[in-house]
Amino acid sequence: MARPVERNIKTDVLIVGSEGAGSSAAIEARRLGLDVLVATKGSDIGRSGATVTGDADLDVDSRSLHELGFWGADPADSKDRFFEDQVKGGKYLNNQRLVAIHVDEAPERLKTLLEWGVTVDQVVRSSGHSYPRGCVIPGTRLSTVLRSVTKKSGAALLPFTIVTDLITHEGSVVGAVALDAQRGEVVVVRAKSVILATGGASRMYPYTTAPEDLTGDGQAMAWRAGADLVDMEFPMFLPGVFPWPPAVQGVDIPFQYSTLGLIHGWMLNRHGERFMARWDPARMEHSTRDICSVAMMTEILEGRGSPRGGVYVSLKHLPDNLIDDIYEWAPKEFFTQYGGFAVRDFIPDLRKDAMQAVPASHFFNGGVRINEQCETTIRSLFAAGEVTGGVHGANRLSGNAFTEMLVWGHRAGHFAAKRAREYDWGPVDRHQLDRARERICGPLERESGTNPKDVKKRMRQVAWEKLGVVRDGATIEQALREVDDMCAQVPHLSTRCKAGVFNRELAECLSLESMLFVLKCIGVASLSRTESRGALYRRDFPLMDNTAWLKNSVISSRDGRIELRHEPVVITKITPPAGLFRFGQTE
Repeated sequence: MARPVERNIKTDVLIVGSEGAGSSAAIEARRLGLDVLVATKGSDIGRSGATVTGDADLDVDSRSLHELGFWGADPADSKDRFFEDQVKGGKYLNNQRLVAIHVDEAPERLKTLLEWGVTVDQVVRSSGHSYPRGCVIPGTRLSTVLRSVTKKSGAALLPFTIVTDLITHEGSVVGAVALDAQRGEVVVVRAKSVILATGGASRMYPYTTAPEDLTGDGQAMAWRAGADLVDMEFPMFLPGVFPWPPAVQGVDIPFQYSTLGLIHGWMLNRHGERFMARWDPARMEHSTRDICSVAMMTEILEGRGSPRGGVYVSLKHLPDNLIDDIYEWAPKEFFTQYGGFAVRDFIPDLRKDAMQAVPASHFFNGGVRINEQCETTIRSLFAAGEVTGGVHGANRLSGNAFTEMLVWGHRAGHFAAKRAREYDWGPVDRHQLDRARERICGPLERESGTNPKDVKKRMRQVAWEKLGVVRDGATIEQALREVDDMCAQVPHLSTRCKAGVFNRELAECLSLESMLFVLKCIGVASLSRTESRGALYRRDFPLMDNTAWLKNSVISSRDGRIELRHEPVVITKITPPAGLFRFGQTE
């Protein structure tokens, strides 16, 4: 097959990713009068990415919620207390300058949503929070509003597009290269500034709450362009999701009924024990998600799990009519949003039977390193949302994903627009373009080679068993050897289908390279951190070490190789206590 036709586009601001962070950035950049192009893997805003799948709460300090008139908010809360909870929840690895902005600007972003017509179901207090701060807004509802406002802003959309590479010139990003899957063309976008809003890389794991789009593209292309990554050892897991049947694998109803506190379910092992008593006897199932996930996975690995490889979530200790009434007051989107079918049909009679649940990849705490203006370590490259690291530290509190994408998406749009006003378009380097075209077209042009599905299956097994919820040095080292072996197969990936238009196999090849890179970063950073903290639990180093490990792991590129270093945590208000601590303990 001939190489796809090359198409050139110019814009002031290119945004890679169309959902919460990307839409927020587009709206703000357009408000400032810049030409904006949004590239999305989906057909439209709200048709891809993680935002639409969120059964989510949006965190704002409870005093501000009280001032906005929300029932259930507590005026005794403050932004300072929210700041403290977030830093402690992140196990002190957060960049405290970023946290201060996060909590300070959250109320204004919520006000804007309300002005746009977003409605809030209720205000809840989730694990790790001292006060009720979570404004429950299902992702389906939020995405609909963001799509409407973004389109009214005049931002242009490039649908069905996989951006694979950034183009640089003299230390600045000047554009990107992408595959337009709808036309089968390689597209070159020249831009004065670029914003990455591509989300995490959760699809490398077999159990995940994430849609298929979250494959680590942003982290991989940023690193190849020379940007730093931070805290990559902390992929976060949700406790838990349905492990079976495949139709609802990844649906998080068990989590809603236990840890989240929608109703007070019990987590049990095969012997009927509430095993959380061994990990957090005060909060039990309402402990933070990192602790609950590690506890669940420990039961599974030590042979006390359920037949489908999980644990049990039971409501049998509650009155029957209370259980029946859940469907009357819980948000209806919780039971209908997955593929349009009724999730309720897959829930057993909870008056009699327990659900089975397994931890699932849910969020990436680490990612592209940014400063207060959302700029990366490469000039004119900005990033916002889950693709970044630094805001959450070692673990994210519930509700802070929606807050992050709105606060930081808005800021990214603002500062990227300011940068675009200061610069002209840079030249496109043909050598960089040729490398990017080879990445996209190579699998189509090889007559034979490695099947991407085979590599993907092996990658997910390695990710789950050796770089998942529970890790140790020996298995991490083994995983890194296997990841290197799989990376060596990337230049030999080949598609059986040679069509350039809507080629699913080609998309698999492109995403595999990104996911394998992210998986290797997780392994390298996890092996170097000889402690357990937040979303990283090492069985061989089960304590949190605040004397030796109050450091961020920073990954750079040196001659195309991963280079790891550690830097002191950015501290502005809260000085972490020194010493060794039990996993999950903060002071």
